[in-house]
Amino acid sequence: MANQKSYNQLIDFINDFANNHLQIKSFGEGFRPTLNTYVTENQNFPILFVEPLSHTMNNWVQQFRIRVYCLDALNKDITNRRDVISDCLQILNDLYKYIINNGSTLGQNEFNVVGTPTSFPSSNITPEFFSGWFAEYVIEVTLNDRDCDIPLN
Repeated sequence: MANQKSYNQLIDFINDFANNHLQIKSFGEGFRPTLNTYVTENQNFPILFVEPLSHTMNNWVQQFRIRVYCLDALNKDITNRRDVISDCLQILNDLYKYIINNGSTLGQNEFNVVGTPTSFPSSNITPEFFSGWFAEYVIEVTLNDRDCDIPLN
């Protein structure tokens, strides 16, 4: 059976994607208020930002529901809005393809997308002039079925 994966390992996996994607300039993670701070203090765009939403444990699997934002800065005259919307959506599509194609090692599903992620356009969700998309993903990973990995005496 595959080793159980943690939330930290999921974030590291997505961070690896962001670090290797030629368009993404920075990666962050945290809750929604952190996104506002991250966007306004960051100078490198587009960004990829992961927000945890929920976690479910059931019959040897666990599911992490996350919201992934891809945002870019708009010009003051918003002449780049269509390009920003198009590019950010493509990056979220790239993340989906990355997870389904690279989320398994040696035939064992380490990270698996459950269902169909839905993307939503976002504009003015932060205090500054940014636009893009967010998508909700349910990522399923193995939950060990034995108690030998529980830190007990």
